[in-house]
Amino acid sequence: MKSTRLLFVVAVLLAAMSLPLYGQVPLMDNMPASGVLGQTNFTTAPTTAAPTASVLNTPKGIALDPTTGKLFVADYENRRVLRWSSASKMINGSAAEAVLGQPDFVTATAGTSSTKMARPYGICVDAAGRLWVSDLSNNRVLRFDNASTIASGSAANRVLGQADFTTATVNTGGISAATMSAPLGVFVDGGGRLWVAERDNKRVLRFDNAAAKSNGDPADGVLGEPNFTTNAGGLSASLITRAYGVQVDAAGRLWVADRDNNRVLRFDNAATKANGAAADSVIGQLNLVTATAARTQSGIEGPRGVFVDGLGKLYVSDEGNNRITIYNNAAAKANGAKADNVFGQEDFTSALNPSPPTASSLNYAEFMVVDNVNKDIWIADEFNHRILRIAVGAATGVNETAMLVPKDFSLDQNYPNPFNPSTTIRFHVPATGTVTLAVFDMLGREVARLVDGVMQAGAHSVQMNGSGLSSGIYFYRLSGTNIVEVRKMILMK
Repeated sequence: MKSTRLLFVVAVLLAAMSLPLYGQVPLMDNMPASGVLGQTNFTTAPTTAAPTASVLNTPKGIALDPTTGKLFVADYENRRVLRWSSASKMINGSAAEAVLGQPDFVTATAGTSSTKMARPYGICVDAAGRLWVSDLSNNRVLRFDNASTIASGSAANRVLGQADFTTATVNTGGISAATMSAPLGVFVDGGGRLWVAERDNKRVLRFDNAAAKSNGDPADGVLGEPNFTTNAGGLSASLITRAYGVQVDAAGRLWVADRDNNRVLRFDNAATKANGAAADSVIGQLNLVTATAARTQSGIEGPRGVFVDGLGKLYVSDEGNNRITIYNNAAAKANGAKADNVFGQEDFTSALNPSPPTASSLNYAEFMVVDNVNKDIWIADEFNHRILRIAVGAATGVNETAMLVPKDFSLDQNYPNPFNPSTTIRFHVPATGTVTLAVFDMLGREVARLVDGVMQAGAHSVQMNGSGLSSGIYFYRLSGTNIVEVRKMILMK
């Protein structure tokens, strides 16, 4: 028996030592979340409970401070922005450390002032730690300096879209470069330019050197409309119907979620484009003059959020299909290109919304943000009233290839890895039969048996809880008729 264990361990270690380490685990369809905020677990039925420091009601925008790692969430129906510390954001159901837009965690009244909000939607934290908030119903964008350290209830430092903090009129004095109507997505690029997506003015505004702007200052550029005084919208390379999410990637490309046209537009060298310039490419449609909603690998329905990570992957919140679609090397994609991966659904033709929810389901995905340092994807799961964290990498970058990879029988890398105390293991069975999934320590001793019995053909996932185990390296083995696969995982407490 001892010799069998020794041979097993030696074989696994020899295979593992020959494998490379990666900074990011390759994305897989329908990856489960490894963390949740706004709910205590992944399967809690969504409710609209009274506000507290740990409850969300219809979250929309989400942002990370690039310096402190703190997480900010626009809690739309509670009329506030919550801030989590870099440590507490990693704990399921944890309480926020601060609130803006309200004097405390239990108040949710709308207001129009420097300390109150009506409907916060999009948020962004720039390189200097300033928080920018689109206050939709007040038709304005607020700026909070030193956002990671200011106290709850602190006043905003600047306002754009209105001349002062106590005005909320739509397009005061008429449509212009200084007015707004239902601003949604906001983003500050590497050059300090603020980009604002306006839903009802059907445009994207650009504010150069935004941090130096005074209250009510006008924008410096506009896309989606030919000038600052029109909001007709439309369907073409230079017109937008409903602008929702915006982001500028490292190369200066502007990505815009044009929701009602069921597409994402890309504007190259966006900061230098003339007012009303045409987009350079489109995702979700075969060309720039169609707007068909679709549930396919190349089609989308009602996109809201967009985000490009440090690897050039474009993430699109496909709200109408309850999913996130991911496009590798997005800047090189042709018009109407197929997505490479999907979150929230098992495949590209499903739009399931299970009740109760699961760790891999979405109910109207809103905005998302990617932590390029820790390789986490944060998603606002709107009507499940929660924020999901999908771990796609780890500090050690563990990503092991299986020892044996028989056709159609597969064992996936656990997520997250390393983990503490829980992780998810997914596997695929080609035909109904007896399957065993067991966990072993470094000495070859079985420490857990997660599956032992007849499994139906298809994809399966199980939770592994290591709360009773010591930190260290473990191996999990999937075995069926004449087939065995083994992978390594790390428990780090």
